[in-house]
Amino acid sequence: MIGTHRLDAAVFAELAAGYGGSEAVAALVRAQESRRLLQVYAVVATARERLPGTRTAHLVDALDLLAQIQRTAPQAARTVLMHPYTGAWAMRCLLRLRRPEAGPAAPDADRLLDHLGSIAAAAALRADPEHAPGERIRVRAVDGWVYLPTLGRVRVAEGTGGTAPIARQWRVDLLARREANRVCSATAAGLSATLAIEDVDPYRDVHRWEPTARLSAHQVSLLQRNFGKAWDRLAVAHRAYAAGLGQALSTLVPVVAEPGVSLSSSSRYAFGSIALAPAMGPITLAVTLIHEFQHNKLGAVQDITNLSERSTLRYRAPWRLDPRPVGALLQGAYAHLGIADFWRIRRQTAAGEEQDRAQAEFAVHRAHVAEAIGTLRACGELTPDGERIVAGMADTVESWWREDVPADAARRAAERVRSGRRTWAERNGAGAGADSDGPVPGMGATIRNEREHEIT
Repeated sequence: MIGTHRLDAAVFAELAAGYGGSEAVAALVRAQESRRLLQVYAVVATARERLPGTRTAHLVDALDLLAQIQRTAPQAARTVLMHPYTGAWAMRCLLRLRRPEAGPAAPDADRLLDHLGSIAAAAALRADPEHAPGERIRVRAVDGWVYLPTLGRVRVAEGTGGTAPIARQWRVDLLARREANRVCSATAAGLSATLAIEDVDPYRDVHRWEPTARLSAHQVSLLQRNFGKAWDRLAVAHRAYAAGLGQALSTLVPVVAEPGVSLSSSSRYAFGSIALAPAMGPITLAVTLIHEFQHNKLGAVQDITNLSERSTLRYRAPWRLDPRPVGALLQGAYAHLGIADFWRIRRQTAAGEEQDRAQAEFAVHRAHVAEAIGTLRACGELTPDGERIVAGMADTVESWWREDVPADAARRAAERVRSGRRTWAERNGAGAGADSDGPVPGMGATIRNEREHEIT
């Protein structure tokens, strides 16, 4: 049901601090459900406004079927509507239909809009898999496949092109020709997570990186194994993130990456999903899940309340070499808060070289987030709710400065931070990297405290 959504004070404070348990994330999910319904209705309404009735009648049929399924099998409708790339499709439709410089008469508008038939068909098949959704619902074949959100794709007869109604033989075709979505699933310490591996959705290309083709069985097995190990770690050591992550994150999109390179991203258009290199090891995968889900959470907060003003100004983000607008800086700081916390906890359980790495990573990310928070507080572009978010983040980071880092790790981290400032100044101009060789906030105290422990 579509409603007005607000975050109560306790939930907002929990999210502002960087965390988000079941109750907080459930509030974000409810708002996203309303948003998704509005998006789908807006697609049909905009298409009917901009296109002739002969080109939109099938959209009305599909929307009517979705409304019927919402009444009779609400979970089936919800599953398909909340598929992250249903949202990506809807936003692509709205941007295409509202583009002033290109009228909606071009064929790509029809190709986009026809996907609503596949959404309705998938919901109908989830609600009643024994029967076809009805011949009025038409689906489009692309390169010989009909894609059904959350169910996978179905091979159609050679020569099939354009659109066609779902025939009575649909049930047989579905069983005989479907390539189903595979999943990663794990349970540890009383927390469970199940993520679909989305490697066929035609609208999954909203991330920075190129999506892979359908993964092999071996690649799926490797991803499942690493996900299981990552989830064991998250559920035990990082429950402040894992509880909400398991509740709202539903989909992984594998992307093309060179061997040994870790890539990941999130999209405001696809809540509940992240894109990543599928061969990540367990530790990298665990920190990536936290990092990208931080983006999902803050993006969902921004869909409820605006956190910053529109501006052309750009600011230094310590983890990047390009200047960023205030909204992107806030997103990055929130994500790196989660990364810093991962390594803060990881250093307590790791040993040897892995512990040394965790100590340095914690110190670097702590310093980066602290610097970004200072920039955000001084920029004058945050709304009152944006200021509340930054204040919550600041409280979290402030408590971390009381935690010691071994002297050698602290020195290495400080040099990494200073090196980043120097590189930033070289790339962006002398005035852009003030104090590029100056002391790193908090690092001196950390080293001094550690030396005192060594002496005694």
